Amino acid sequence: MNRKGRKKVFLSGFIILINIAFIGCNNTEPEEPKIELSKGAIAIENSGEYKIYNLKDNKYELVDTDYIITSYDEESGTFVLNDKGEIKLNSSSKEYSVEVDEVIVSPKVSLKGKYLSYFVKDGYLDLKIKDIESNTYVDFNSDVIISGDLIDWINEDTLVYYGIDNNKNNGVFTYNIPEKKENLLFKLDIGYVEYLEVIEENLIIVQEKDNKERFLKVINNKGEIVETIDKIVEVSDVEVTKDGIYILGRLENNNYSLYKYSEGSMKRLVYDFPKLINLERGLSKDKDGNIIFVGGDDKNTEKLYISVDGAISQLEASEGKYHFIDIN
Repeated sequence: MNRKGRKKVFLSGFIILINIAFIGCNNTEPEEPKIELSKGAIAIENSGEYKIYNLKDNKYELVDTDYIITSYDEESGTFVLNDKGEIKLNSSSKEYSVEVDEVIVSPKVSLKGKYLSYFVKDGYLDLKIKDIESNTYVDFNSDVIISGDLIDWINEDTLVYYGIDNNKNNGVFTYNIPEKKENLLFKLDIGYVEYLEVIEENLIIVQEKDNKERFLKVINNKGEIVETIDKIVEVSDVEVTKDGIYILGRLENNNYSLYKYSEGSMKRLVYDFPKLINLERGLSKDKDGNIIFVGGDDKNTEKLYISVDGAISQLEASEGKYHFIDIN
């Protein structure tokens, strides 16, 4: 074979190899783009369909996703979603069911997306914990009977919850997963806890005493009381920012509203604008710590409002029913 013939054979073979390489590349599934949500993100419901929106420059912008996201961890991008009533988890663009054919209550992702805690409801609430990366169950060797679903993540690998242990200690406990260690963080003198949430590394509880008095308490990670707020009648939700503690609920001798507690004094922020506040929707906040809530002129129409330096204004958003997404 002459040189020209050998060259033709070589080129033909090279072209075939290139085609095979391209076919192999085309068979590789494209990586799903990471969904990025910011503080204040919402799901807007219309006729049973949900769309996810991010808050940017005081306007809500549509996120390109079909997922119905209920909670989201900013650092890892891990999120919990609702797929036709089934609770699923999406981590590193991989999606899987939390439990098959089970009723899931209060799913919570730990900071940095390391663990998932949730309850399986089958006559009673059975706590489950999963390592997200391996999708395996984590042992929970506790001596505490947890009250309802009063549980949260106080850091990336430690749970905090309210209950009573085998020694009849009535209080708030922590459980460190790597160390498999349970501690009594805060012991109640009397009464019980009816609200528990971790916000910005602060533990918020509402304690009701036997005489029906309610107190909101802020507790640090050493079990020390940082702040106590009295004259609480009802708390629907709480947010904490550098400017103070925001309470959605009702105080003694006052109406349901949004309140701000700062430097020992309480201030009511909402009077007649808006006329109504939706307590069930709770509170959220933007990246600057401004408080967002749902209200309106009547019960049938929802609008979004933001409090900036104590002034209330309406946010621009598509019409529908608003559901805040929990953001770690």
